[in-house]
Amino acid sequence: MAVSVGQVEQLIEKLAPRSWAEDWDNPGLLVGASSQKIEKMLLTLDVTMEVIAEAVEKEAKLIVAHHPLMFKPLKNLRMDNQSALLPLSLFRNGISFYAAHTNLDQSVLAASAVLARVLKLEQTEYLEVTSEENLVKIVTFVPEEHLEDVRKALAYEGVGTAITDGIHSENYVDCFYQTKGEGMFRALDGAEPTIGQIGELTRVEEIKLESIVAEKSLARAVRALHKAHPYEEPAYDLIPLKNKGKKRGYGLIGYLPEPKTLAEIWEQFLATLKENIDDTGSQIFPAAYDFSAVRLAGDLNKKIKKVAIANGSGSSFVQKAIFKGADLYITGDVDYHGVLESLEAGMALGELGHFLSEIPMIQALYEYLRRDKTMQGVEILISSKNKVPWVNRG
Repeated sequence: MAVSVGQVEQLIEKLAPRSWAEDWDNPGLLVGASSQKIEKMLLTLDVTMEVIAEAVEKEAKLIVAHHPLMFKPLKNLRMDNQSALLPLSLFRNGISFYAAHTNLDQSVLAASAVLARVLKLEQTEYLEVTSEENLVKIVTFVPEEHLEDVRKALAYEGVGTAITDGIHSENYVDCFYQTKGEGMFRALDGAEPTIGQIGELTRVEEIKLESIVAEKSLARAVRALHKAHPYEEPAYDLIPLKNKGKKRGYGLIGYLPEPKTLAEIWEQFLATLKENIDDTGSQIFPAAYDFSAVRLAGDLNKKIKKVAIANGSGSSFVQKAIFKGADLYITGDVDYHGVLESLEAGMALGELGHFLSEIPMIQALYEYLRRDKTMQGVEILISSKNKVPWVNRG
């Protein structure tokens, strides 16, 4: 069953709101229309002419990428303008294009989080905290026979689910409180009350249902409340809280389950990563990826306990990794002076390359979209044309 591009947008922004993106970034729907219906989508780290041709061949009418197009405003749409060629080709083929960039890098789907799980890091924290969630208490009043419909609708939008940064928060969902009481109202001419008669004071046994929701999910939660509630005008309270919710940020740092030498941990890490993202038998990733350009700097006999990770361009996080006491810093790409700075501080550095450090995020996004019930009728593919761009001739 087809879904709209807008439904895919909403699903991604449920975890990675566009408001989280940096000011210089350009995420969101960049080509196409939210109303366009699709039955097949293609996920990719980057959009290239090869990827667009792949989408045309596979009849995918939506491309979802990590890296956006059009970071700078286009001044013309000439066919010999490389910056205009990609959006023109998308438009000509009726393909919508959506990007989730720095907002996705701060979400639970971030490649840093995936790589931290590959290493089984413990006691993790962000390399750089960018913000903390604002929390809102949502309270509504529901006739008892409709309670479960409203509660489930709110829970689906994240109400009462893993709200805080507590170490056990992720283990709890459906956290609500309810009390019985009596509601009353008088419906006037023009109303169509579910319960009671026009002009009469109606008293109803109701359940007061309350929980907490992150501010980023509030609008969706309120829409869900209106849709699930039996009343024309449901009563509800939205109460801002001084409590703060989850932190978000870039990169992660944490501890290995047990210390290992740099040689041991690097070999195991690459083997597990390759198994996770290079298993063509799974048909999730339809292409084999080249690991030959991966590099490592540091004493191979050094004992590694604390590891920092930042996907993508990681030079700006070198100092933060050093300051937080990392024995090893793994990133996508880092400049020459960043490598020297790391070694001078006694920190080993592993460079995966930009592509390999971020492609695990595409698998995480694939799994997230595939699990959602609204996407059950949509075929989700990962590009076989988007690969490591470097050719190893060494």
